[in-house]
Amino acid sequence: MSIYYNTKFTGQWPVGTSAIVCAHSKADAAKILNVSLSNAGLKGDAQAKDMIELNDFEPGHCIILNDGAY
Repeated sequence: MSIYYNTKFTGQWPVGTSAIVCAHSKADAAKILNVSLSNAGLKGDAQAKDMIELNDFEPGHCIILNDGAY
């Protein structure tokens, strides 16, 4: 199981989006995210190519998913 993040999907408003998904592959992560987005009434347009695996980073690496700057 791996942890993926995605910041390239359509959200509620035209500002930054971000999600974290636990899945077996990028394709599974995109499917899971799209189901969750659809359940929330959103477009559900996340793509597998935009899923970034967190497990590949060195200890101490930090990713700020959304810093609030619009």
